[in-house]
Amino acid sequence: MPVVELLRASHDRQSFRCGNDSLDEFLRRQARQNADRNLGVTHVVVPAAGESQILGYYTLVTRTVESAIVPSKGLARGPIGVVLLGRLAVDLGCQRMGLGRLMLLRAMRQTEEASRVMGIYALVLDAMDDHARSWYLSLGWGFQELLDDPRHLFLPVATIRRLGLG
Repeated sequence: MPVVELLRASHDRQSFRCGNDSLDEFLRRQARQNADRNLGVTHVVVPAAGESQILGYYTLVTRTVESAIVPSKGLARGPIGVVLLGRLAVDLGCQRMGLGRLMLLRAMRQTEEASRVMGIYALVLDAMDDHARSWYLSLGWGFQELLDDPRHLFLPVATIRRLGLG
């Protein structure tokens, strides 16, 4: 059964191929540097604890968004705290096996857990293309479009709690 770990130097970033060069290059060149600087945390899926092969990865970062782009009522004006799902990718050899869904569920759970100790309104993401946008919306978990871009999606923490992931 695959496990999720924090990205370490011992993980084989060079062999990872997801079919998108920018996602592959981020993992190879930037993910560890971001973690070392506390700019983002990359989680990797490996076949078993301690193995070096990366089956998939996702990155979480704190951000703010302007409440004016959130189609929700009753929010204070100005910036609101969110968790950004900065990247999510699955190796070509493991696609269509549910790893993307597994990583997204874990990111949602982590967002909800963090919201218990700091002000986090939602998990947000920028879908890379219309196919990715359709995938997030098709999951039936309640992702919605932000008002600034149809690919800029959000899932309120309150919705994550209703899903029982916390």
